[in-house]
Amino acid sequence: MESKINLNAERPSLDGRNLDQLIALYLTDTRLRGVQRKTVANYGYLLSHFREWWEDAGIGLDYRLDVRSWSLFDGWLQTQCTRGGNALAFSTRRACLGKCRQVLRWAYRLDYVDRDFADQLPRPKGEMLQRQGPGLDGLRLLLAVTDTTRHTERDQALVAVLVGTGIRRAEAAGLDVTDIDFHANGGGVMDVRRAKRNRPRRVAFDAACGRYLGALLDTDNRRGGAVFVGWKGKRLSSHSVYRIVKEAMRRAGIDAPGRGPHDLRRSFATIWNRTQRGLGDGQLLSQQLGHSSQTMSAHYSGLNFDDLQEGFISPLSML
Repeated sequence: MESKINLNAERPSLDGRNLDQLIALYLTDTRLRGVQRKTVANYGYLLSHFREWWEDAGIGLDYRLDVRSWSLFDGWLQTQCTRGGNALAFSTRRACLGKCRQVLRWAYRLDYVDRDFADQLPRPKGEMLQRQGPGLDGLRLLLAVTDTTRHTERDQALVAVLVGTGIRRAEAAGLDVTDIDFHANGGGVMDVRRAKRNRPRRVAFDAACGRYLGALLDTDNRRGGAVFVGWKGKRLSSHSVYRIVKEAMRRAGIDAPGRGPHDLRRSFATIWNRTQRGLGDGQLLSQQLGHSSQTMSAHYSGLNFDDLQEGFISPLSML
């Protein structure tokens, strides 16, 4: 049977007049399911881009959402800037479209709409910017500048834990003295109880990191409470950790645009992969970093073609 081209084919569309209320219901439902407040706030921020665009564009599109409408939204996202005047990052645009897609799937699953429109959303143009953490020279400078701060032992131990274990800044801020167990060789393990997505884990640290931790805890002979404290002995917040490390990076001359404490995790992953070339190392790295998959850990690694050449062995060399 011969098929014909239908130039008047109808595109499935969604009446978006009540879309703003639908998004509000989605955010409320997310809160009621126990998702953390900060996470819900981030969802709201991502969806605010669409709500802003739809408020102006909806009337011109007769409030019809279809493949073309979503393509127009994607184009609009590429023209938007952050508060600092920089273009929205690819990761932000991807997350925004992904969250819109999730709302549509949620709406279909709960019978707010009669079909799943999620497949109409485009994939964002561009690619993820590969962030690089400081190299060994930069990390040495970072530790050196903390030797001259007002809280030397604390700031050195804080940087040492972030560099030496790869944990997140919020996880470092949440550490208690009782979470740390020193071994005879000066290294040890720490229990990360305030972990991302409420997934506590145990991580290792070596003697080099242990020296800085030991110096901090021996300063005032502490046996309990938070490891990293600030004003009046109160636990440092995640924001305070960011501020301390960011200032140290600035003084060390390694404060590249957008760089912060999270890039020390990238340094950890990159250096690990360069020095721990063995069976199972990817799985062990994921366990240390608290990643659910080795794919995510690989994304943090900044290995390049030089690393490929250094470790390259062909089958011919084994014949």
